[in-house]
Amino acid sequence: MEEKINKASAPKAENEGVYHLQLKKGDVPSYVILPGAPERTLKIAKNWDNVKEVASYREYKTVTGEYKGMEMACTSTGIGGPSSEICLHELNTLGVHTCIRVGTTGCIVPQFDLGDLIIPVACVRKDGTSATYVEPEFPAFANTYVVMALMEACERLGFRYGLGLDYTVGSFYIGQGRPLNEDGSGYWPSFAEKIVPDLQTAGVTNIEMETSGQFVVGYLHEMRMGAILSVISNRVLDRWGDNGGEEKACLAAAEAMRILKEWDETGEVKLSLRKNQVK
Repeated sequence: MEEKINKASAPKAENEGVYHLQLKKGDVPSYVILPGAPERTLKIAKNWDNVKEVASYREYKTVTGEYKGMEMACTSTGIGGPSSEICLHELNTLGVHTCIRVGTTGCIVPQFDLGDLIIPVACVRKDGTSATYVEPEFPAFANTYVVMALMEACERLGFRYGLGLDYTVGSFYIGQGRPLNEDGSGYWPSFAEKIVPDLQTAGVTNIEMETSGQFVVGYLHEMRMGAILSVISNRVLDRWGDNGGEEKACLAAAEAMRILKEWDETGEVKLSLRKNQVK
């Protein structure tokens, strides 16, 4: 009895698939792009052929299709670490081994601006979810080959990009140094005033809410993980705007998946000269 309590089984969907994603084995290929927002799945699939919505339940929408002849899928994760953990675990159960997060982020350094792309190499773990998996000293890092494929994709497509040290936090307001009220009244702890300056001093490039949790949970599921984030908030200048970044990130992720599959099939990594990196 005690062993069953400590190792509880997962529920099944009515279609006998995984519970939250409502997917069965064979519904998705092994390469999956992970947007946060359900509506972003369709933006990603805009570049694909033979697009099909496979499932939609709660924050999880899954779409399949072909990009330049390669079969791939995208599944939305929702906001934050807990919903991402569910998504990754259930995708892994279905045989998925490679995932790339496509998301948005706020930059806190002057090197990046609205519409630029950031490829996180590693993350500061303040997501909350990864701490339930492994001790806080365990690193959150992207798979090297996924990072290289994303860089190569940006090079081929001519997009401005750079590598980043990401700060993932399970909060949008206080945890990112935003007051609860516009006039600054109400709860405002002393540490909130120092969050962004302290991160800047440590060389952190950007802030968002999912990446570190996905890197850790994915790694512990023996999955290859990476991310590409479009800058929609410039905290240095306090301004917002997409400036075409979301569309570029969606396309770069699909191109990177195709590159990864090429490398997987040939066993050979090919990289072009670096021209478009943000310095």
